[in-house]
Amino acid sequence: MSRSESPASPAMPAGSSSGLDRREFCACALAVAAAAAAVSCGGGGGGYSNPAPPPPPPPLSPITTSETKTSLLGQPSGTVRDYTTTTSGSCPLVFGSPQGYYLVRDSAGIYAFNASCLHQGGHINPTQTGFGCPCHGSQYDLNGTVTQGPAPVGSTLQHYQVAESTPGGVLVIDPSKPVSATTRLT
Repeated sequence: MSRSESPASPAMPAGSSSGLDRREFCACALAVAAAAAAVSCGGGGGGYSNPAPPPPPPPLSPITTSETKTSLLGQPSGTVRDYTTTTSGSCPLVFGSPQGYYLVRDSAGIYAFNASCLHQGGHINPTQTGFGCPCHGSQYDLNGTVTQGPAPVGSTLQHYQVAESTPGGVLVIDPSKPVSATTRLT
């Protein structure tokens, strides 16, 4: 048996083509891999196209609370009502997903802000001095201003309009109507 023969493959007759040698095979494999990479990166002559953008979020609907202006103004300053969507103390399953709203009474009146941490969208929870995010430890005062990061210190959660559904009726938080952090219903 010669060096080019093996027991598993018969010897090739002299002058016949054995296919690609190692060098040719490697060159072809490299060319195929490069072409596949070019096509997957948007090349390949088919024109570059970005993937379709995600659909816009659904319109924000008003949240009807169970509170009235008179009942909430009769509560002490610092009263917080929870209209959030995630179990207290948990991080969101999808960062940036809406976490709901808090309705708060302070000495100036009634206001509402969203419950999504400004760091990565975690669900903030009431604490003795304001609010805190259990995901990474950001702290907020009662007005929703960051007092300790990693959320940007000094930033304030978005506040939304709070109005009576009818005169003397229940309060409605309208997330489609952002307001200043100093706006209060009195």
